[in-house]
Amino acid sequence: MTEAPWRLSDAVAPGIRALKAQWAPILVVQILAVGLVLGYYRSETVQSVAHTLSVWKKDGGLVAAFVAGFFAGGLLPEVAKALAGRLGRLDRSWLGRAAFTGFVYGVIGLEVDLFYRFQAVVFGEGTDFATIAIKTAVDMALFATLVAIPTTVFLFDWRKAGFSWRALKGELRPIWYRDRVLPALIPNWAFWTPVLLCVYAMPTDLQFVFSVVMEAAWSLVFVFIATEGETMA
Repeated sequence: MTEAPWRLSDAVAPGIRALKAQWAPILVVQILAVGLVLGYYRSETVQSVAHTLSVWKKDGGLVAAFVAGFFAGGLLPEVAKALAGRLGRLDRSWLGRAAFTGFVYGVIGLEVDLFYRFQAVVFGEGTDFATIAIKTAVDMALFATLVAIPTTVFLFDWRKAGFSWRALKGELRPIWYRDRVLPALIPNWAFWTPVLLCVYAMPTDLQFVFSVVMEAAWSLVFVFIATEGETMA
């Protein structure tokens, strides 16, 4: 049989299905994030907590970045699911999925931390519109496109292959990026572009702290796409 021609709608459809399936817990996380941002500018208590987390993150270095990513991508989405009544059955399978998702986003946490440091060195720590726009553009055009999304897709495909490098190698064909990465990259651009405009408007030492909260909402979308709707963490 002749393979059906690829269409752009093939890459867009998974993101739409993910939003339809996970809109409730995503909304919970987004409300939390908006509350934190508003609270930061209105409440000295929230400011104090945010700066305490920032100091913890700075003192902890890459280990803290991994732990924060693990929490944001693996645990916080489960809390959001519970609040939205979508948690599902708590068993060993659930624990394994949540732990693996946490590991993946721990790795992403390392990449994000290093990339934010790189951006601060190259483009400075200003919060003017030009700096914010440049950092957001570089983040979406280079970091997300070439590093973050390919990393997450690769790791989830590795899991799907039974953690077998030999089996995974057979999946890494020339069309792998088009068929596997692009369907996650398109909603990533839509989700993160407005979020990053807010993140990069924050003081440099708080950018990572606020971005990991939104990582929880994005994790719900990405995991649904990467696992093709399978019940995942």
